[in-house]
Amino acid sequence: MRILTIIIVAILAGLIALCCLRWKAWFHNPQEEPYTAASVPSRLLLTFGDEGELSRYVSWTCGDEVDYGANLYIVRDSTADTITIAAIGEVFESRAGHAAYYRAHVSDLQPSATYHYAVQTNDSISDWHTFRTYDPKAESFSFLYMGDVQDTIAGITNHLLRQAVDSHPEVEFVAFGGDLTERPTDSFWNETFRSIDSVCTAMPVLNITGNHDYLKYIIRKCERRFALTFPYFLKGMSERNDLNHLYSLRYHNTDLYLLDTNRRLLYLYQQRKWLDNEFRESTASHHIVLGHHPLYSVKKKNNNLIQRWLLADIIEEAQADLVLQGHEHAYARCTADEEPLTGSECATLPLYTISHCSPKSYRIRPTRRFSNILSGSRYYQVVTVNRDDMLMRAYDANSGALVDSVRIIGKAQ
Repeated sequence: MRILTIIIVAILAGLIALCCLRWKAWFHNPQEEPYTAASVPSRLLLTFGDEGELSRYVSWTCGDEVDYGANLYIVRDSTADTITIAAIGEVFESRAGHAAYYRAHVSDLQPSATYHYAVQTNDSISDWHTFRTYDPKAESFSFLYMGDVQDTIAGITNHLLRQAVDSHPEVEFVAFGGDLTERPTDSFWNETFRSIDSVCTAMPVLNITGNHDYLKYIIRKCERRFALTFPYFLKGMSERNDLNHLYSLRYHNTDLYLLDTNRRLLYLYQQRKWLDNEFRESTASHHIVLGHHPLYSVKKKNNNLIQRWLLADIIEEAQADLVLQGHEHAYARCTADEEPLTGSECATLPLYTISHCSPKSYRIRPTRRFSNILSGSRYYQVVTVNRDDMLMRAYDANSGALVDSVRIIGKAQ
């Protein structure tokens, strides 16, 4: 009995010591300074809607009370008719302030067309912005992917992102792998929109949740303003009656699946069922999965085991073409095979890749399965999807240099 007591006390002491050492990493939330919402439409963002690639959401904030007369105005080139779409408004109260968030949904857009739009709230109208749509029957398309951004206040992501988009005029949208915002406070949300304002009104932006988007409690919490900012999550959350930030999009011949890998076991199990059902119902030629936590870690072999246990077999059995991940602040790629991929072609699906475009670099300990491992800089990828294959090219965001290229051939061959 005495030995058992000593063992229990030792275990408890060890747990207490571990909690003390890791308290900041596990439970500390930076203070959010009091703020007042802008009185004019701000933080405009264009993204995809609930009805496929020819639908869009426009989201924005304005003031701290809902204006029930808020609207989106949109007009297509070569027409004189401006369409008015009523916006949905909702006030969100954070730890230090509150603001009204708006979203307007437009569907049945014409393919290969140019549109101009502005938003109006409280008798204040935003600047006019322009975006274009593409032909869903086109045999290829390209998009730009960035992993974690987590920029510091007054960082350089705006410059790097604009430089990347200018260097690749073929890209049709931008996807982020979570942790786009350093922490869920108003000041960092301001920085996020400063970082992406060069593109977020001109082409659709997709973003998934990362761990830095969550508040740290015993059970972590992602504030509703995340989904109000990226409103393509809201319909699914309401229909499923859960808190998972999940979204699927058919774009041309490809289905994209956005996961919320920060969740605990029960929620991840719900995501497993959702993803399995999405794969089963899909008629797409290609499948791309976005999840923040790498299912095969480049930092430590046994990291993210719960995510791997619940999601990897579904993804691998479905032979998804590509899994885009972040979190570990390096660039690397692998397959589920223990042996590293050699050469510049991948015929074993899926190809898993890790990337980031953050000012922070982490210590990595890659296992044998990884190839083309890079760290110490910022990176982005351009993914080109063709009828029968994909090409993923990785670039150093600071220099613009091509640092890796791999053709994904898989089952299409």
